[in-house]
Amino acid sequence: MDIKKFFIFIFCFLLIFNEINAKKTKINDNKKSKPNLSSTLLNVHIVAHTHDDVGWLKTVDEYYYGSNMSIAFAGVQYTLDTAITCLLANPDRKFIYVEIAFFQRWWNEQTTAMQNIVKGLVESGQLEFINGGYCMNDEATTYYDDTIDQMTLGHQFLWENFGVMPKIGWHIDPFGHSATQARIFGQLGFDAFIIGRMDYQDKEGRLQNKQMEFMWRSTQSTPENQVFTSVLRAMYCTPDGFNFEQGDDPIQDDPNLFDYNVESRAEEFTQVALEYASHYRTNNVLIPFGCDFAYLNAQMYYKNIDKLIYHINSNPDKYGLNLLYSTPSIYIDAVNAANVVWDVKTDDLFPYADDAYSYWTGYFVSRPALKGYVRQNNALLHVVEQMLVTSSNVMPSSKSGQLVEDIVIMREVMGIAQHHDAVSGTEQQHVADDYAERLSIGNSASLETINTVVGALLTSGNSKLSTQTPTITFCPLLNQSICPATDPLSSGTSVPVLIYNSLSWTRNEPVRIPIPIANVTVTSSSNGSIPSQVNQINGTYILEFLATVSPLGYTTYIITPTSSDTVEPDSIPATIIQDEIVIAGGGEIVENVSSFNDPIILENDFIRVEFSSQDGSILSITNKSSEITTSITQEYIWYNPSIGNNASSQCSGAYIFRPVEDFAYPYNNATPSVSIIRGEVSSSIRRFWSNEMVQTFRLYSNADHLEIEEIIGPIDISDGIGKEVVSRYTTSFATDQTWYTDSQGMEMQKRITNYRPSWNLTVVQPTSGNYVPVNAIAYIQDPDQALQLTIVTDRSRGCASLRDGQLDMMMHRRTLRDDGRGVGQPMNESTQIVTTSKLIIHDIRSYAQSHYRPAALALSHPLFPMFTTTQQSSNYWNSQYQGVYSPLTSPSLPNGLKIQTLQWLDNQDNTILLRIENIYQIDGQDSQDPQTITLDLSTIFSTITITSATEMNLTGVQKLSNLSRLQWKTVDGINYDHTSKQSTKDSNNLVFTFSPMQIRTFIITTN
Repeated sequence: MDIKKFFIFIFCFLLIFNEINAKKTKINDNKKSKPNLSSTLLNVHIVAHTHDDVGWLKTVDEYYYGSNMSIAFAGVQYTLDTAITCLLANPDRKFIYVEIAFFQRWWNEQTTAMQNIVKGLVESGQLEFINGGYCMNDEATTYYDDTIDQMTLGHQFLWENFGVMPKIGWHIDPFGHSATQARIFGQLGFDAFIIGRMDYQDKEGRLQNKQMEFMWRSTQSTPENQVFTSVLRAMYCTPDGFNFEQGDDPIQDDPNLFDYNVESRAEEFTQVALEYASHYRTNNVLIPFGCDFAYLNAQMYYKNIDKLIYHINSNPDKYGLNLLYSTPSIYIDAVNAANVVWDVKTDDLFPYADDAYSYWTGYFVSRPALKGYVRQNNALLHVVEQMLVTSSNVMPSSKSGQLVEDIVIMREVMGIAQHHDAVSGTEQQHVADDYAERLSIGNSASLETINTVVGALLTSGNSKLSTQTPTITFCPLLNQSICPATDPLSSGTSVPVLIYNSLSWTRNEPVRIPIPIANVTVTSSSNGSIPSQVNQINGTYILEFLATVSPLGYTTYIITPTSSDTVEPDSIPATIIQDEIVIAGGGEIVENVSSFNDPIILENDFIRVEFSSQDGSILSITNKSSEITTSITQEYIWYNPSIGNNASSQCSGAYIFRPVEDFAYPYNNATPSVSIIRGEVSSSIRRFWSNEMVQTFRLYSNADHLEIEEIIGPIDISDGIGKEVVSRYTTSFATDQTWYTDSQGMEMQKRITNYRPSWNLTVVQPTSGNYVPVNAIAYIQDPDQALQLTIVTDRSRGCASLRDGQLDMMMHRRTLRDDGRGVGQPMNESTQIVTTSKLIIHDIRSYAQSHYRPAALALSHPLFPMFTTTQQSSNYWNSQYQGVYSPLTSPSLPNGLKIQTLQWLDNQDNTILLRIENIYQIDGQDSQDPQTITLDLSTIFSTITITSATEMNLTGVQKLSNLSRLQWKTVDGINYDHTSKQSTKDSNNLVFTFSPMQIRTFIITTN
């Protein structure tokens, strides 16, 4: 096409599509051309696509702009430029796009004319958005909050600009697939979930038995969120020999020229198509044309595919094929129309191996510092989103464009961080650094917003013009015992600390704050002076007290420096406790004990914990109410990462965990020094091996569990050996080789050693092949004793139970070889982590989930401290400022309910996205916790008045009443109505029921 004709073509498009309205306009499917499908031939659905990692070998910016081409020849902006041009040249062509983080950048750079042209391509069906998240998120190491948030970010962009809602999940590269991801896609209203990776053994059987497609009913609690699932035949790249962009032979269809090959190439492709189709049950087969960052020169692909389609379709009797440009949604519609009865799958797709020696279970732990930082910023994002909404009665500007835009910075960087080569830890080092920097920028923007909002809240009840708005500061390094915000205590200045609670029930939990001096008092804005203790450890001071904070609100605690002659009346000075060394390094006992074998005991009103007097290791936990004692030990071990052997050259690396042998070595051969603190707020045992390995067991006065804080790393490689560090818990439980892990923080998955529920496993790697991801919760049970040991974590880890009664948690890893899966670097990161877990032993016969679900949520969403300063007395400060903030009408939502999301929609005033979640699941054991709960939305908030509530799909862009999913037949004959649990209780549409593990999403309006 010459230049003149091209511009005429563009002008025509502008005339046709200039009136398309991007805001809230639902695309009319009737304007899309109907696919030309055959009832007698094999329909070959050619799906032109590019898989654009939002960071991996290059940063997200490098990938978009095409810089640093020496690392990877990729530039997303050029891909979109050329793909759009090729679509305009031929209306039969189609293209799908997935990663909205990239598309949003490209879209914002386009002229209005080009935007209108692209809208026309979307409306005609030539360009289709599939999946539609901000990224293609990982499914092992992402928390469910983050997964939903990043999908919401992408879907909101698509709805606002195109009026479309994707219908197909497209996760063709994540390294295993979770039950929660399938459930989320079902609740989004997706018709299908298309995946690329499946364990090689599982896949071999499915290929043989034509079971590459099935109904995935991944949740017992909300089975209506089942989703039809299709596994790609050979991953997501173009079949060998037909990657025209990368040098495979082009289609030469002019018989007058040398090397005419269209017939031979058509025959080759026919054989590929027939082989693919032999593993599926309908006369439709999907063949992807594309790969990582494909279509940089889209014309090379499209011109050759055009020729292939034309030649084969011109000879139906010869080839027996009907080729068409297609999309995943067209393909799924065709499969659905075949009216086949499908098998049902209920287990997940972890762990994943692509051969006998290559289990992708190392990335569950790779880059644990980044994993922890992502989780911390998830918690911060929820804090600031909530504050912006609930403060609107005293701060109308909380919904202003600028403040919301500041939060969008964090939303977007968190969306990027969920990518399957980001939080997973499988990116190159400079890319990991880039993710961390972006998170830091989002963190700073969020803290600035909190400073503005909290300042307004503090002064909201005071009409005195002289009252100054306090400046709020923060301590992001609290877990490293560093808090500059408390330094003014040294100069006699008091430090009010506002403790915020982002969960939906009142919390009475310990707070730990580093301070520069020992003599202080703590005064609550609601309860006056309260008991506190200052732990003196190695010359540092850690203040501890119990804080009581209402849901989505804050309570102020004023820390005041004191001396013997300056203590305020009725104040309670903090008890100063020097840690007491009871075992010196090397095992020498310092404390006088009656016997070398007498245990060290920590106890409160709920549990009694015994520790060894020889090395400080844990021995047992006794539940005081039941008087049941459980023997438990803990040790650190390490596996030697493989560098390849005669059986396989496979190394352990960023993705792969492959130990040299199944034997694990003790990580610490030396006896640690052990010190004890005994106080009214907490008691603890600290085990110190070195600055790179410290363990603290901490028992709070009001807790039924033991907290474990661990400092690990940098891992020593001076011996030239990498190490994969594991914390192993061993009990006397008879567990029958069974353990349980959460799925992205939601429903628990039953695990059995060396076993897969839906296929026969041949065990080749008995260690790495039994590791699975844990995001928040893992446990083992002894059914005969009706006891459960639960560990809740502050970030994702790898978990296994290799022996009866054991639970292994991989904590950190460092390898010295690349594992050959593309990243091109070893997992050789020199980082230290400070990580916290909770160890809970409890009865499983009643209210079992109450012991660990709220505890896990509290660890993922910790109390958030904010600091300011004052020269005034605590009484005067409390008279000047609003020291207590409680935006809910009651001390908690009904037991079991949690406000999962509360945020302004950034496009409309007085419009809020609200999600409410029932945190308990149906698990077949706990009959008390998982209940259907009724809630009147109009009674939740005291600071805002809800005037209407419209129930939406999970990402909040489509009315639930308009949601229509394809219906599928299954072997069990069970059909689920997706909206069967979505009914309201009254005509005002403000009273709703929430079944176990259900999340309901609303767009609410306020006065």
